[in-house]
Amino acid sequence: MPQYHLEYLNRKQYTTSIDTIKDIKTINFADMSLKWWDKKLGWYQKGCVALTDDENNHLSYIFYKIDRYNNYLTIHNIFTSQINRRHGFAKMLLVLIFNIAVAEKVKRFRLTSISSSLDFYLSLGFIYWGVNSVGDYYCDLPLPLSGLAGVSAMTEDFSTLDLIGKSFEIISKKIADNSQHLSQT
Repeated sequence: MPQYHLEYLNRKQYTTSIDTIKDIKTINFADMSLKWWDKKLGWYQKGCVALTDDENNHLSYIFYKIDRYNNYLTIHNIFTSQINRRHGFAKMLLVLIFNIAVAEKVKRFRLTSISSSLDFYLSLGFIYWGVNSVGDYYCDLPLPLSGLAGVSAMTEDFSTLDLIGKSFEIISKKIADNSQHLSQT
């Protein structure tokens, strides 16, 4: 049975790794992720991680950050090349990142999702409060002590007030009136 581990990548390692990707949609997303990380957070952050197999193949990638107060795990971008999709690699990567956040006693997690990724996140139990200013679906939830495996039960069992917790103002600010700008397509 293969063993998987996380490998933190610096900018050069990341660009070398994504040079091996063949499908154009993933290449475009990988390049967009690179430019976004360059502009917003920079590579001094320990946040680009690849799920790696025994042969050091990079199977799935994630850009994430845990804030300095351990209030939030923020997932910025996650992607898997076309050839590696439908093998559970993105979910496995999220499980490992959530385990890190649980070990660091992070209180909440958040992410935004494009519509084509909604089914994946909904299958994990994520729920969305609305859309942000660019039309991405906004998720902001408590981080279950059992990690990713606990998200689905948490969203089913907790009340809306429990899920929002003290983050009502943050959530409201992110999604305020943004649905008015959505089109039918």
